[in-house]
Amino acid sequence: MSPESHPDLADFLQRFATKVLWHFTGYNKTPDKAFEILKAIIGNQTLKVSLDYQRIKMPSGQERIGWPAACMCDIPFKDLRIHTCRYGQYGIAFKKNNAIIRGHFNPVFYIQHDFHLFKHSEALLNKFDNEHTNNAVNNKELHEFLMLIGTYAKRSDLTRAISITDVNVDTEQNNNFYYEREWRSAYEWKFQKDDVAAILVPNFHLEAMKQFINSNTHLNGFNGVPIISHEMVELL
Repeated sequence: MSPESHPDLADFLQRFATKVLWHFTGYNKTPDKAFEILKAIIGNQTLKVSLDYQRIKMPSGQERIGWPAACMCDIPFKDLRIHTCRYGQYGIAFKKNNAIIRGHFNPVFYIQHDFHLFKHSEALLNKFDNEHTNNAVNNKELHEFLMLIGTYAKRSDLTRAISITDVNVDTEQNNNFYYEREWRSAYEWKFQKDDVAAILVPNFHLEAMKQFINSNTHLNGFNGVPIISHEMVELL
């Protein structure tokens, strides 16, 4: 049997995996601000990386810094509610295969904050830092390697009950982020209409989103993209 004839198990495991990756725009934003950001993403057909560098706290509290990244989540629609409670009701879904191939997205590597191998890796990294302080070439390569770690690794307390409102545990990277199933890319993505699977907004911005798309001629191809009411997340 050829690989093309194999069924995609995601069709049968709806609560386990999804064929899209979601990007939300409402974290610590007002509804109007989240809506404006979403319109900017769609209008420019660009998913930009964050303005902030990614940071990962080592067990000692030392910070390793990674490149800024764009973030999405791999969460089936029926399980989006806990995510939208935290990241807002405005989002855009991209076809997963396109996000991987064209957008260069990869899953985040989650690390338990006090895992013994994580502690050991910190000691090794510090030793490696010191051994190469006088070698400019190795310093550049080491810096790139450490930036990669900081971009795609996420430290958290995987035993902790999930909190969506405690800013302090977020800042200290003590929250349990594993449920987010986060994916990241360190590259700005100039996406096309056929990369987009759906747009999500609350009911009261549904018509405004349709009008925004219809009033911009360069977005005519988006007329066929489903615009889903966030209330469906609550209903289902």
